[in-house]
Amino acid sequence: MEKVLLDSDIGGDIDDAICLAYLLKEPQCNLVGITTVCGESEKRAAVANAICKTVKRDIPIVAGLDTTLQPVPVYPTPDGAAALINWEHDIYEKSDAPAFMYEMIKANPHEIMLLGIGNMTNIATLFNTYPDVLHLLKGLYVMNGYFGREELPEAYYNWNSWADPLASKIVFASKVAINRAITLEITDRLTIEAAKAEELLFADSGLMKAVFDFGNAWLESSNKLTLHDPLAAVCIFHPDVCQFEKGYVQVETNEETLMGGTSFRAAKEGNVEISREVDAERFYQILSSTLNR
Repeated sequence: MEKVLLDSDIGGDIDDAICLAYLLKEPQCNLVGITTVCGESEKRAAVANAICKTVKRDIPIVAGLDTTLQPVPVYPTPDGAAALINWEHDIYEKSDAPAFMYEMIKANPHEIMLLGIGNMTNIATLFNTYPDVLHLLKGLYVMNGYFGREELPEAYYNWNSWADPLASKIVFASKVAINRAITLEITDRLTIEAAKAEELLFADSGLMKAVFDFGNAWLESSNKLTLHDPLAAVCIFHPDVCQFEKGYVQVETNEETLMGGTSFRAAKEGNVEISREVDAERFYQILSSTLNR
């Protein structure tokens, strides 16, 4: 069993909810806690709680930081939280998520995989406030960064970095035993039409009905589903689904038009590994069979 601590901006893009559902169903996963990040983190915590309740799982959940280390021109709110009216859920208030994360990791030294699938604010604050945590973590997986050949249409497409560039810079510079980034140019290959989402992920259980209810606003607005965050989760348990390259990552924190932009320099002694290839068919098979078991 792998102990996993999830940090998420759940409540917007449906892939966060799918990622949580996968962790709840993955037989190798012991989900020890959830923290939420980004605007209205308390509503995001309630969404996570509602999804956990569909499988009668009592997971510790803490609503974390809803402001960023580096100011950005948006305050994203969780549109999917409107569906909370349809589901049993607890009420949350904003709290000290980095402190919760530290105590959890400190109590389980070298056993916890930290999975970050939102902006990096909670995680960067954890690393800054409690630097010894870097040596206590078993590993870190994040969905963050873009290293494709073509320029992105806008800097914000690299959302988890753009939404707090300084936090992204801190996390990418950190030295953790396992430090892996699942990157945008790789997850973009895992894009399907919204209409086909229920063919891959059957909405025939309370868990998946909740996932689709909280994610319908996103599916309807985007008309597609890209499985960014579920790939990061699957790689914890099936690391051979992706191929990785080791090196160093730099993050732009000054130039406005390039804010949050990431660049990579390959090096065998590097502190981070970025995804370079993905076995898409194997990923789909693992995700679908786990969620539909």
